[in-house]
Amino acid sequence: MQHAGGTPEPVERFHTLYENCYQAIYAYVLRRTTAGHDDVPDIVAEVFVVAWRRRHVIPEPPAGRLWLYGVARRVLRNYERRVSRRQRLEARLREEASAAPADDLAYLSMREAVARLRPRYRETLRLVAWDGLSHTEAAAVLGCSVNAVAVTIHRAKAQLKKELSQTGPGPAVASVPSSASES
Repeated sequence: MQHAGGTPEPVERFHTLYENCYQAIYAYVLRRTTAGHDDVPDIVAEVFVVAWRRRHVIPEPPAGRLWLYGVARRVLRNYERRVSRRQRLEARLREEASAAPADDLAYLSMREAVARLRPRYRETLRLVAWDGLSHTEAAAVLGCSVNAVAVTIHRAKAQLKKELSQTGPGPAVASVPSSASES
């Protein structure tokens, strides 16, 4: 569909831009990313999300292609800034952890052990133990039965104890509510 003046509709212009420029934008991002090639598809997707949101201002060809490169450049720059901030934060946290008192070390040990759990165990355990939700509330959040939450918590606690026995004891395992008190 075209406007009265013969120019393509914004949706058509976006689709054409996507079809004609996807590979070039992918290569552009791939050549410039420093954080890792696994993130390239996400960065490229973000470029086209921005283009979709701004489809009403996409210039006519050939300027649309150059406009898209500008979008990719800004998205990539923002991505690199986020990665840099995250790396600085991780370095600061590692530094703080190495100078942390024993209580903080036990907490960090617990967090690391929880991070190694299966995603389902990890999320269920966090909802109940860290966020203070009852099994009923956690079941509503997770979209499962209360019994499924209780079973998952039981299995997660067993796995967590195993993880902690390999890295050192942590007092927080005992603080996870048991399924009997949460029914």
